[in-house]
Amino acid sequence: MDTVAIVHYQRDARSQAVALELSAQLHRYEVRSELHDVAHSSAHELIYCDAIVLAGPLHFSRMHGLALINASFSFRPTALLLTGAGDTDRVLRLLPAHMREKVPVFLVGPREVIAPGIDALVTWLREVIGTGGYRSVSRT
Repeated sequence: MDTVAIVHYQRDARSQAVALELSAQLHRYEVRSELHDVAHSSAHELIYCDAIVLAGPLHFSRMHGLALINASFSFRPTALLLTGAGDTDRVLRLLPAHMREKVPVFLVGPREVIAPGIDALVTWLREVIGTGGYRSVSRT
Protein backbone atom coordinates (compact mmCIF):
# COMPACT_ATOMS: atom_id res chain seq x y z
CA MET A 1 0.00 0.00 0.00
CA ASP A 2 1.22 3.49 -0.82
CA THR A 3 2.12 5.93 1.96
CA VAL A 4 2.12 9.72 1.96
CA ALA A 5 3.98 11.67 4.66
CA ILE A 6 2.00 14.74 5.71
CA VAL A 7 4.22 17.17 7.58
CA HIS A 8 2.31 20.00 9.26
CA TYR A 9 3.23 23.16 11.12
CA GLN A 10 2.63 22.28 14.77
CA ARG A 11 1.90 25.79 16.09
CA ASP A 12 -1.07 26.33 13.80
CA ALA A 13 -4.33 24.53 14.62
CA ARG A 14 -5.59 25.13 11.06
CA SER A 15 -2.56 23.31 9.62
CA GLN A 16 -3.22 20.29 11.79
CA ALA A 17 -6.93 20.26 10.84
CA VAL A 18 -6.04 20.46 7.13
CA ALA A 19 -3.49 17.65 7.55
CA LEU A 20 -6.14 15.47 9.21
CA GLU A 21 -8.64 16.23 6.42
CA LEU A 22 -6.04 15.35 3.76
CA SER A 23 -5.32 12.11 5.60
CA ALA A 24 -9.04 11.24 5.65
CA GLN A 25 -9.37 12.02 1.92
CA LEU A 26 -6.39 9.79 1.11
CA HIS A 27 -7.80 7.00 3.25
CA ARG A 28 -10.91 6.94 1.04
CA TYR A 29 -8.66 5.95 -1.87
CA GLU A 30 -6.78 3.36 0.22
CA VAL A 31 -3.65 5.49 0.44
CA ARG A 32 -2.05 5.46 3.87
CA SER A 33 -0.71 8.62 5.43
CA GLU A 34 1.64 9.40 8.26
CA LEU A 35 1.23 12.68 10.15
CA HIS A 36 4.40 14.43 11.34
CA ASP A 37 4.98 17.85 12.81
CA VAL A 38 7.71 19.86 11.16
CA ALA A 39 9.80 20.42 14.28
CA HIS A 40 10.27 16.69 14.83
CA SER A 41 10.62 15.56 11.20
CA SER A 42 13.73 14.69 9.31
CA ALA A 43 14.32 13.77 5.70
CA HIS A 44 15.74 10.44 6.87
CA GLU A 45 12.38 9.26 8.20
CA LEU A 46 10.34 10.75 5.35
CA ILE A 47 12.36 8.98 2.67
CA TYR A 48 10.45 5.76 3.32
CA CYS A 49 7.16 7.29 2.16
CA ASP A 50 6.06 7.37 -1.48
CA ALA A 51 5.27 11.12 -1.48
CA ILE A 52 5.63 14.08 0.88
CA VAL A 53 3.18 16.93 1.54
CA LEU A 54 4.11 19.93 3.66
CA ALA A 55 1.03 21.64 5.13
CA GLY A 56 1.07 24.99 6.87
CA PRO A 57 0.80 28.75 6.63
CA LEU A 58 2.84 30.83 4.22
CA HIS A 59 5.72 31.39 6.67
CA PHE A 60 5.95 27.63 7.33
CA SER A 61 8.34 26.98 4.47
CA ARG A 62 11.00 29.44 5.53
CA MET A 63 13.13 27.36 7.84
CA HIS A 64 12.87 23.67 8.63
CA GLY A 65 10.06 23.07 6.13
CA LEU A 66 12.20 24.50 3.34
CA ALA A 67 15.08 22.26 4.37
CA LEU A 68 12.76 19.22 4.23
CA ILE A 69 11.62 20.16 0.73
CA ASN A 70 15.20 20.56 -0.47
CA ALA A 71 16.25 17.24 1.08
CA SER A 72 13.30 15.18 -0.15
CA PHE A 73 12.76 16.75 -3.57
CA SER A 74 15.24 14.60 -5.47
CA PHE A 75 14.01 11.38 -3.82
CA ARG A 76 10.22 11.68 -3.54
CA PRO A 77 7.39 13.64 -5.14
CA THR A 78 6.88 16.68 -2.90
CA ALA A 79 4.02 19.19 -2.70
CA LEU A 80 3.08 22.19 -0.58
CA LEU A 81 -0.37 22.72 0.93
CA LEU A 82 -0.73 26.29 2.19
CA THR A 83 -3.40 27.26 4.69
CA GLY A 84 -5.00 30.67 4.52
CA ALA A 85 -4.66 33.25 1.81
CA GLY A 86 -1.26 33.56 0.30
CA ASP A 87 0.83 34.26 -2.71
CA THR A 88 2.16 30.97 -4.09
CA ASP A 89 4.88 32.80 -6.01
CA ARG A 90 6.24 34.11 -2.71
CA VAL A 91 6.76 30.55 -1.46
CA LEU A 92 8.22 29.35 -4.74
CA ARG A 93 10.80 32.15 -4.71
CA LEU A 94 12.23 30.56 -1.57
CA LEU A 95 13.01 27.37 -3.49
CA PRO A 96 16.05 26.85 -5.71
CA ALA A 97 15.36 27.76 -9.35
CA HIS A 98 15.43 24.16 -10.62
CA MET A 99 12.63 23.18 -8.20
CA ARG A 100 10.18 26.04 -8.74
CA GLU A 101 8.23 24.51 -11.60
CA LYS A 102 8.30 20.99 -10.18
CA VAL A 103 6.91 21.52 -6.68
CA PRO A 104 3.14 22.05 -6.90
CA VAL A 105 1.49 24.42 -4.44
CA PHE A 106 -2.12 23.93 -3.34
CA LEU A 107 -4.14 26.47 -1.34
CA VAL A 108 -6.78 26.00 1.36
CA GLY A 109 -8.72 29.07 2.44
CA PRO A 110 -8.78 30.15 6.06
CA ARG A 111 -12.32 28.92 6.72
CA GLU A 112 -12.85 26.12 4.20
CA VAL A 113 -13.56 22.70 5.68
CA ILE A 114 -13.27 20.61 2.55
CA ALA A 115 -11.35 22.69 0.09
CA PRO A 116 -10.87 22.39 -3.65
CA GLY A 117 -7.14 22.60 -2.89
CA ILE A 118 -7.27 19.35 -0.93
CA ASP A 119 -9.25 17.64 -3.69
CA ALA A 120 -6.73 18.80 -6.28
CA LEU A 121 -3.85 17.62 -4.08
CA VAL A 122 -5.43 14.18 -3.63
CA THR A 123 -5.85 13.92 -7.40
CA TRP A 124 -2.21 14.93 -7.93
CA LEU A 125 -0.98 12.42 -5.35
CA ARG A 126 -2.99 9.60 -6.91
CA GLU A 127 -1.53 10.42 -10.33
CA VAL A 128 2.03 10.66 -9.05
CA ILE A 129 1.89 7.55 -6.90
CA GLY A 130 -0.15 5.47 -9.33
CA THR A 131 -1.59 2.12 -8.39
CA GLY A 132 1.62 0.33 -7.50
CA GLY A 133 3.65 3.08 -5.92
CA TYR A 134 5.33 6.03 -7.57
CA ARG A 135 8.12 3.73 -8.82
CA SER A 136 5.75 2.14 -11.35
CA VAL A 137 4.83 5.47 -12.96
CA SER A 138 7.19 6.70 -15.66
CA ARG A 139 8.06 10.33 -15.02
CA THR A 140 9.17 12.06 -18.20
